[in-house]
Amino acid sequence: MVSFDIISLYTNIHIYEAIEVINCITNPDTTKLVEICLTSTFFSFEGELYEQTCGVEMGSPLTPTVANLFMEDFEYEVLASTQFQPEVWKRFVDDTFILWLHGHEKLDLCFSISTIN
Repeated sequence: MVSFDIISLYTNIHIYEAIEVINCITNPDTTKLVEICLTSTFFSFEGELYEQTCGVEMGSPLTPTVANLFMEDFEYEVLASTQFQPEVWKRFVDDTFILWLHGHEKLDLCFSISTIN
């Protein structure tokens, strides 16, 4: 049994990669609306106003859906690129549970080769 937890998922999602994923599964109008939402994020900190340029906004009702679609695309790419497949792969948001029958070395190899930067 293996468990993965993605550290700071929302802030590590590249906005334009997420928009590409959305574009692949929906129509151009929806993609444009999502793009406007993801690229128009502002917040204040200690009285100063900032524009968020990295990652997706925490607290937005759109963010969990975008994160889930982004992760689904990532999983598909990782699993399609390796010859060793997990027996079970379950994920909820940023937590993943896997039953892996191929040993520790092949698990490390699978994720070192498949890692997307």
